Amino acid sequence: MLSSTEFKKQIQAMGADLVGVAKADSPLFQKHGEEPEALLPGALSLISIGVTLNRAAVCSGNIRLNRYDSMCVYERLNHISLETIRILSREGARAVSVSPYLPVNMASESKGMKGEINHKTVAAIAGLGGIGLNRLLVTTEFGPFVRLGTIVTDAFLSADQPLDENPCDQCELCRTACPVEAIQEDGTLDYRACVSNALSGGLPGAIAIAKKFIGADEKEIKGAIYSSDFWDIWQSAVSGIFYSCSECMASCPIGSD
Repeated sequence: MLSSTEFKKQIQAMGADLVGVAKADSPLFQKHGEEPEALLPGALSLISIGVTLNRAAVCSGNIRLNRYDSMCVYERLNHISLETIRILSREGARAVSVSPYLPVNMASESKGMKGEINHKTVAAIAGLGGIGLNRLLVTTEFGPFVRLGTIVTDAFLSADQPLDENPCDQCELCRTACPVEAIQEDGTLDYRACVSNALSGGLPGAIAIAKKFIGADEKEIKGAIYSSDFWDIWQSAVSGIFYSCSECMASCPIGSD
């Protein structure tokens, strides 16, 4: 089996900007209610992969530039994950890749808002960064401008350690920038407010449009169908990228030097 160092170098050579390894039996997973063993019986290691977003696109104020950048980054993550699993397979190991965005479980318990594992938790345990006030992974090198993927494997890899100090310095710029005041003064997150706004081009937006059809007359239904909101949801459904807000990310000064 490849050494962890050589293995991570191969993943970086495929285009990953950050790579870290966490032990599947880390008590921190239990603390956060994560069960790697449920995803792959016999799991020993979790590989966290980060690909950076284009800060200029995220901070442009143009949601289409922002979404396209996310689309490209997720495509790269998909490619890296597939090739990483092939490397592990050739080494005789089993591995599964956890989707970095879709598909997710749409059952009533999660309502499509929770993936198979929390990528931010895995990344923090693997030493890639810390969880910021904005509830994003904040890295020393790139701040929160990163998308994450996770691979669970039964290969034994030397684990990295969580950072001693969280890069987020609690400057509260993200809290001030949030258009729906989802980040509370006490540091908690109003998850419902955040999701309704940030995913207005996804499921929450689709539900809002569907509600307009209930008891509506033909004119009202046509108005909803031909609205820019409905068409934006269609566009998001085609592209698979539906984020409508990145203000907490764009406001973060970490990693801007």
